[in-house]
Amino acid sequence: MRIVRFRTQGRPRYGVIEGNTVVEVRGSPFRGMLTKTDIKHNLPEVHLLPVTDPVQLIGGVGVNYRDHTAQAEEMSGVQLGSMGVQPFFTSTASLTGSGSPIFLTPEAGEVHYEGELVVVMGRRARHVSKDRALEYVLGYTCGNDVSEKSSWEGDFSLWRAKGVASWSPVGPWIETDFDPSSVDVTIRINGKVEHTYNTRDIINDVPTIISYISQYITLYPGDLIYTGTSGTTRALKAGDVVEVEVAGIGTLSNPVAPERE
Repeated sequence: MRIVRFRTQGRPRYGVIEGNTVVEVRGSPFRGMLTKTDIKHNLPEVHLLPVTDPVQLIGGVGVNYRDHTAQAEEMSGVQLGSMGVQPFFTSTASLTGSGSPIFLTPEAGEVHYEGELVVVMGRRARHVSKDRALEYVLGYTCGNDVSEKSSWEGDFSLWRAKGVASWSPVGPWIETDFDPSSVDVTIRINGKVEHTYNTRDIINDVPTIISYISQYITLYPGDLIYTGTSGTTRALKAGDVVEVEVAGIGTLSNPVAPERE
């Protein structure tokens, strides 16, 4: 099932995707069954929102692909390769949906894309084993962990390198019938493929990430976990359109624009 969160008549609502149609539903994907209504929308005409309104937005789990390690270490000045799972929190105010702009703040230097698979938690999780971790997942979506890399990634908490408003695009919807273990992730800028990688090359897989985090904090329904990126990224500029496609889910697409006053 593909579950989409969108705005209509000034209010956020959930729906399910049927072809090119959004069927509004009653209820929440995190509280029991969804009931379809008779209200339908044309998918290209709806305003897509971030797929959830999470309690916690957990960023890129440190360096989770070996071929991204060198760039991350150079940009941050920190030796990251042997640190294991390193989750960090990002402001939920940085979330934006597919189709909405990524705004480049004038204070930032090089602002890079980081295309990633994102986990959407479906149940409260605390002290979860790796063997049972996926039982707590509602589904998966596409994410772009936009990051300022010229100097801000050297901050201890990454609070400004990743937490600027609009720098955590996520969407376009949640895919619930999905195996995250071996899928292609493709990043395109202005229609040109920049990088493609496969999640089988991940260092810490999804069950490991969920289990590890849940030993220390409680994960809540709707929480989002960005699982890390691969390869060497490059800077975005105003006028670009950046796409993150996860095979079997769909494509997250965002234009890039200068921050408005």
